[in-house]
Amino acid sequence: MYSRRTRKEQLVVDKQRESGRVEQLIADALDKLAHYLDENRMIQLESSVHTTSINCYVTKFKKWFYILKSRTDYFGKLSSLQFLMSANHNPEDFDKVYELLANEASRATFDWYVQYRTAYAFIGEEAYELFPPQITRKVWNDMKRTISKIGNNIYQIDDFTIECSVGELIGSFIVQQYKYKNIVEPRADDIVFDIGTYVGDTALWFSKTVGSQGEVYAFEPEPNNFAKLKTNIERNNITNVIPLQMALSETEGRTQIVGRGGVTAITQRGTNITIEATTIDKFVKVNKVPKVDYIKMDVEGHELKILKGAAETIQTYKPRLALSAYHRGDDLVELPKFLLALNPNYRFYLRHCTPIWADTVLYVV
Repeated sequence: MYSRRTRKEQLVVDKQRESGRVEQLIADALDKLAHYLDENRMIQLESSVHTTSINCYVTKFKKWFYILKSRTDYFGKLSSLQFLMSANHNPEDFDKVYELLANEASRATFDWYVQYRTAYAFIGEEAYELFPPQITRKVWNDMKRTISKIGNNIYQIDDFTIECSVGELIGSFIVQQYKYKNIVEPRADDIVFDIGTYVGDTALWFSKTVGSQGEVYAFEPEPNNFAKLKTNIERNNITNVIPLQMALSETEGRTQIVGRGGVTAITQRGTNITIEATTIDKFVKVNKVPKVDYIKMDVEGHELKILKGAAETIQTYKPRLALSAYHRGDDLVELPKFLLALNPNYRFYLRHCTPIWADTVLYVV
């Protein structure tokens, strides 16, 4: 027997019918943001009106411009602004991604992502107060206390001794951000491509997962990171990880990289670091890699270009994938769109793996 909806509940249903899901999520997030600023910052903003379009909110950018200067991670704010503008122009593309997601947990993460990123575009890290992620700051700090520090940036975890940041270790070993339950995960005897391996925390986690008969190709172009990667491999006597100081992209050639630490990106601007780049397809052929079972990427927004250089490999081996989907504002649209063109049978899952803006991962199987 169906219960009657209250008038308030019916109004919510009617709004969702009038506008797309993402439009309404953004509109509701901006309403909540306006109320938050009015109460906590004493910023008077005009009352929003319910509408089938979010264009009316975008006109407030000029009024709210000074809010954009609030303390925050500027890369995160740029990415969030890109997302908001992309969702404003093509909300139906994001609605399609919601429908693609294979379970309720992934769809709930999607809804959170839309609203959190909308708020983040204006108030940065304060968005946590309005739309806290599943992994809270308290949970994260509790996990941090379980990791043993034995030296300067050197930690003990899962029988490994690793020079790394503690945050990276939490993501790789405790949250296990590059697997989705028992659905999208590296398995024993797999050949894994760890692209953007940084100093090797993920490579060592993959090493243990795939076992002695598996292999991990660990790609890291930045020289300082690569040196630490090799040290971490040698320190732990790892034999199934192959470190590779090269970049991957959609074409071959020499390219330049910019940045340091965990934030290193391929760039067209002139820098003093030039590195060899190749495609996954070419690498697989030249090195006679017999199969590719699993691909992980965290490459500061370069994910789509690397996928384009892996089209033949993806069509041939149908690897499981774990892709960072938070660097660019349209990652959640463009990554699944490209992969579905290669393999229409792929299924998608989504998870956010930290208490901050970074590390939303798209899982594909």
